[in-house]
Amino acid sequence: MGTWVTLAGTGFVAASQVRFNGVSAIEFEVTSDRRLCAVVPAGADSGLISVVTPEGTGVSAAEFTVTDAGILSRLFVPIVLKLGGQAGSFYTSELTLTNRSSRDVGIGYTYTASFGSGSGTALDLLGAGRQRVIPDAIAYLTSLGVPIGGGGAGGTLQVDFSSLSSGLQGAVTVRTATPVPNGQAGLAYLGLNALESLNGPVWLTGLRQNAVDRSNLALQNAGDEGITLRVTVFSGDLLAPGSRVFPEKSLGPGEFFQYNAILDAAGFGQGYAKVERISGKAPYYAYAVINDQANSDGSFVFPVREDSLAGKQGQTLPVIVETEFFNSELTVANVSAFPKILDFSLVADAIQTINHTARFRLMLQAGEQRIIPDIVDRLRQASVAGIVPAGPVIAGALFATASSGDMSGIVIGARTGSPGGGGQYGVFYNGIPYGSASTGSAWIYGLQQNAENRSNLALVNTGEVDGSESVFTID
Repeated sequence: MGTWVTLAGTGFVAASQVRFNGVSAIEFEVTSDRRLCAVVPAGADSGLISVVTPEGTGVSAAEFTVTDAGILSRLFVPIVLKLGGQAGSFYTSELTLTNRSSRDVGIGYTYTASFGSGSGTALDLLGAGRQRVIPDAIAYLTSLGVPIGGGGAGGTLQVDFSSLSSGLQGAVTVRTATPVPNGQAGLAYLGLNALESLNGPVWLTGLRQNAVDRSNLALQNAGDEGITLRVTVFSGDLLAPGSRVFPEKSLGPGEFFQYNAILDAAGFGQGYAKVERISGKAPYYAYAVINDQANSDGSFVFPVREDSLAGKQGQTLPVIVETEFFNSELTVANVSAFPKILDFSLVADAIQTINHTARFRLMLQAGEQRIIPDIVDRLRQASVAGIVPAGPVIAGALFATASSGDMSGIVIGARTGSPGGGGQYGVFYNGIPYGSASTGSAWIYGLQQNAENRSNLALVNTGEVDGSESVFTID
């Protein structure tokens, strides 16, 4: 992310080096209309610029003018697909591009094929303040000239927004789904900026392999040099403990790799995984998917940075629900080497206590993962105060703290779903460590309201600062 300038002139086609006041620009490219775009290096002045071609001929500062200036925002999309899967599924990725700046922007794409063939680059434009929903990302990239062959295709996608006035004004949202009766089943995820890419170890929890669900785990190189990653899978079942270290995996720039049914390969029924970078300096990304065995719906499991848990006093799980159509499953993993006692508070209007709070406690041994289906009903069966008989809608945030010490090594998640297609359609999400929630403006992209889709929006006051109310405006 840096200042992005477009240079007008001649002699740029074979450019091999761009210097701003003698400082080399690391990132530059020649556009389809023979202009040169470059990211100004830190500390350099755009007043003195030189361009060098492989033959050694230069283009002096007098032969061009700076015609545009702005911010380059580079986002990394872990996967876009047009590919068949298990049980007759066929996945297509819908791509949503958002430009909330006040200027038209250029968009550059770099697609790295992982399934099929046809890596390549392409350019397009997006108007000021516009959001574009592209139903089929692979077909779109092909229409822009990326040489993606016929048949199944899939790979990572780098998306560069140029000429922004802020690096946070461009966004990419992806929904990868397969047709099912009366709709689609799938999952959603975001394009990642440099701060959201990974460098240290991460945990992926809530994984399971059984007659109802299967779990895959995917790795991606989000940088421009080779890296090597290592995956270790742990059983979360105290009655069948164990771990398996998978062979180290080397990935080139933009490369994608997936372990199908990773728990099956490890010999575990339920568990979690740790991903670590062993060599190389490029950023990476990792995620898991819990797929329903019957309807192929997917729940995207986001990585949890190991260092994000250290020293935190609590976590907020955005919502636990019990309705006529939806139920929440609670997942708690203790990836630390010590037993942990956790205190939970479920806050919802329908809970019949003075402060509308139901409290319960869980004790987890070192390395244990507990998956609790229909958590509200489990609390009802345990006679937790305030949980009324089934019927009224219960929906509210769940807050967790450690009875002693901090939340290091504790990963909390929920999978909320609804029966359908012989299985369940649902979504997975993690608890937010205290100190990581939004404190200013927050943006939600990719919303749709039409005959096929509806969009809901939820707010949570985490109560981390004090017991007062929070007031929001929504635009």
